[in-house]
Amino acid sequence: MYPSGVWRGFWQQEGFGRQTMREFELRFKGERIVGSGTDIVGPFTVRGECNPSNGHVIMVKQYLNKHAVTYDGGPDGEGSIQGTWQIDGTLFGVTWKGPFLMQPVIAPATTDDGIREIGA
Repeated sequence: MYPSGVWRGFWQQEGFGRQTMREFELRFKGERIVGSGTDIVGPFTVRGECNPSNGHVIMVKQYLNKHAVTYDGGPDGEGSIQGTWQIDGTLFGVTWKGPFLMQPVIAPATTDDGIREIGA
């Protein structure tokens, strides 16, 4: 349902605002999701599951030597994934959550010689 490759997006947290997720990698294989990247918090890995019949995803973003974040979302109707992220209450005794959006980075169409096509 979703393309494997480079993605980008944002997560939003009350008091901190919208935080960009620079380009990161997501791979979809059957119902499994794996990936990795870096954002303002640091480098991370992604593991999760996707329901191919409706596009619902549950992913865990694990920051290296830090906390984990659960992403629960689905299709936004335009090829992106939107939903809610959450950090459970074991971190500072508080549950944190907010909205997120992830979208695939679509490369411009090129010809076999690598020249970008007009209108792409």
